[in-house]
Formats: sequence, C-alpha cells, structure tokens
Amino acid sequence: MGPDTVEVLSANGETTTRQGLGLCLSGGGYRAMLFHAGVLARLNEAGLLGKLDMVSSVSGGSIAAGLLAVMWPRLGVGDDGVAANFDVYLNKILAFSEVFLDFPSTLKGILNPFSSAAYEVAACYERHLFDGSRPMLKSLVERPWFVFCSSNLGTGSLFRMSNRYIADYRIGMAEDADLPVATAIAASSAFPPFLSPLRLGLVPSQWEDKKLDPTVGPRIGKARRAVLTDGGVYDNHGIEPALKRCRWLLVSDAGAPWSESRRGYWNWFSQLKRVLDTTDNQVRSLRRRDLSARFQAAKDADEKASPNDRTRLENAATRGVYWSIASKPDATEPTFVRSAATAPADIGTSLHFLGAKETVDLVNWGYCASDQALRAWYEPAVVAGKGVPLEAGTVKPGRCAVVSKTLMGAFKI
Repeated sequence: MGPDTVEVLSANGETTTRQGLGLCLSGGGYRAMLFHAGVLARLNEAGLLGKLDMVSSVSGGSIAAGLLAVMWPRLGVGDDGVAANFDVYLNKILAFSEVFLDFPSTLKGILNPFSSAAYEVAACYERHLFDGSRPMLKSLVERPWFVFCSSNLGTGSLFRMSNRYIADYRIGMAEDADLPVATAIAASSAFPPFLSPLRLGLVPSQWEDKKLDPTVGPRIGKARRAVLTDGGVYDNHGIEPALKRCRWLLVSDAGAPWSESRRGYWNWFSQLKRVLDTTDNQVRSLRRRDLSARFQAAKDADEKASPNDRTRLENAATRGVYWSIASKPDATEPTFVRSAATAPADIGTSLHFLGAKETVDLVNWGYCASDQALRAWYEPAVVAGKGVPLEAGTVKPGRCAVVSKTLMGAFKI
C-alpha cells in the first residue's frame, strides 16, 4: 500500500481499502458553479487538480464538474498536477454564467404538460455548455472518476451517474448504462418543483443486484423508471459517493447559509417554506458535524499511529478539508476584496446571470476560501497562492446577460 492508502476495519470484521484524493462539489445554482470554479483554480495552482481520483457533485456543483469532465483532455494536465490550459475552462464557465436558463425552461415546462422543464434544461446544457455537442458519460476520462448525484423520488435514495455505472442501492447497478452528460447534469440540478422531475427509463439497461451500501434498507426489486430531482434533496454536499472510498476528501460547500428571521410567518405558504428550509438546514448541519468528526478522528489516528500502521476504524479512515461560502476572510494573502454590494454567501440560488461584480466575487471567494482551508488543514502543505483569478471589471456581460438580469428583476424571481 502507498502512503495515502489505509485498510479500514469495519464493525463486522471485514476490511476495505481507502485511497486517493476526492473532491465534493455542493449545490447552489450558478452561485455554486462560480464559487467552485474559483476553488478549481486554486486546486490547479496547488497541483492538486491533476491528483484528483474522484469528483462527486450535486446540482450547481455538477455544472462545474460536468464541464471539467468534458474538457479534461484539453486542459493539458502535467505530471505536476497543474493544468496548463485551465483558463480555457474558466472562460467557458464565465460565458455560460450569462445564459438565462431557469425562467425560460420553467415556462416551457409549464406550457407543455406532457414534458418536464428538466428536459429543457438538459437541452440548454447541450447548446450552451457543450456548444451543441452531445458528450456521453462513457466517453469521459477514467481518472478522475466523475460521479453526478441526483435524488430518486421513487426510492428516496441517492441516484449516481458516471462512466462506470448508473446506480441506486434500492434498485441495483447498471454497468452498461450510458447517458448524455447534459442529462446527468440536468438530473442533478433539477431544482424542485419548477425544474423537476426528470423521468429516466431504466428498462434498456442490465441491472444487477449490487448494493452500494448493504447496511441501508432492503432492495425494492425491478423498477421501470427513476423519477429524479435535485441531488441536494438527498445530499447537498455530494459526500456520500466519495466518503467511503477516498483517503483524503476535499469538500467545497457553496450552499446558501442559514439565516435568522424575525418574520411572524402568518402566511401558510411562507411558513411551509420556512419549515422546509429548517428541515433542510438540520440535515446539512448533521452531515457537516459528522464529516468534521470523521476528519478529526482520522487526523488523531494518524498522529498516534506507528509508521507502519495502516489500519483504521471506519469512522477514522478519511482525512479531509472542508470550506464554505459562508467562511470569513482571514488576514492572510491572497486578499479578498469584495466589489459587489451583496456578499457571496447572500447571493441567490438561481440559474441566470447574477451580475458582473457578483460573478467576480464568487470566483475569487471560492479561490480564497479554499486557499485558507487548504493551508490550514491539508497535508503535505500546499504552495502559496498566486492571487485571485479575476480582477475587478474582468466580466463584461453580453446582451443575453443584460436581458437576463432585467427580466428576472421585472418578474422579481
């Protein structure tokens, strides 16, 4: 075993192996997509981008991951882990952030009762993110292994889509199944209720009774279709596919932070939304606490272990670093200078142009937030950052972006 590999001893006495470096990209619409783009820029500078073994993503994080997966062969990743052509990826993300996606797709879905807005979103990804092409999951590179996560409303579990298989532990695994990357991203980012569900037929594939997590629930047997919604409904951090496989895990959280409210909530609809938001916040908080406890337990186990001891208990086997869009800037370089009136963490969860200054701030803050966390917790130490990727005024929105912002303001969406 290599130095970044450990044997995991489970409660039933079985052993498994955890190795490699994983990255988890959370949901959060274009806010998350841009934040994660800044994160990827920092990972590239540190030489960690080319060392990734797995990328697990949900929702807005899947937009950033999907483009990265398709463009990977063009990035020119060297032996040092640095992509020489990363600017090509960043420029494409910035261009796509101007696409007015959510409201037109929602409107088309409403006007056509026999369709779903999720299919309009998938078509939009093919037109604008992939320039009219239709890359398939099976065409993606083997390493990193890109896993796009959605939530299956039929089984109440995580639905995983990748070039190796499509799987739901309540249904099984289909290693022969293939999907357009745009469809996988659309299923992962099908924000309810307006952009979901995406109904995916399962009959053409050969499904095997292989549970990804045999400790959870019974298998429901054959299913004819999966009814998919946003991956963040089940796991907004995209942690589950990577947590029990990777030795080191980097978790980038661009989800909307919880905020206090002094409203009376006399309106039933606003009260219901607040209840759902509170429930969602509880689930996310529990996941973060569990993740933090696992990272700390693994760090303690490594510090106490002898040089030749490579065996760990299940809950102390994965080292990791977590950062959030809600993190506070510290006094170290590179310095983050906010240019927009709205803080990055307070920008809305949308799939339309967020504003020129907001776009710059999100990318730069993703870079700085990950830089702070990596320098504090990652081992071995990473090289110092060169500075934020974008300068103020870099983003010059085109006509589409201006129309997008004007219309969204008019509809107050």
